[in-house]
Amino acid sequence: PTLSINDVTVTEGNAGTVNATFTATLSAASGQPVTVDFKTIDQTATAPDDYTAIDPTPLTFNPGVTSLPVTVVVNGDLLDEANEEFLVELLNAVNATMPGDIDIGTGTITDDDAP
Repeated sequence: PTLSINDVTVTEGNAGTVNATFTATLSAASGQPVTVDFKTIDQTATAPDDYTAIDPTPLTFNPGVTSLPVTVVVNGDLLDEANEEFLVELLNAVNATMPGDIDIGTGTITDDDAP
């Protein structure tokens, strides 16, 4: 099967945190466990100010499972700023393939603060 991850958009909020929940998906169920690592990558959004970074972390699809959540914690603030982005990268797949050996989901943090 082929692994992929979607893009997610969340509104940051003024305080506390909100979860950006991506979905890692297998194109078809597998009869054997499929593992892949995921990690976050700064873009215009940076950790730890805008979100909580995730170092490479394993994700395991047990036989028959075709989707799993990948959650990134986004921090709220009162700063008026442009919308910001970070990436979630899937890499090091075992028992599955990905285009170009990685797949990337874009997390967009929508600013909700008045100028």
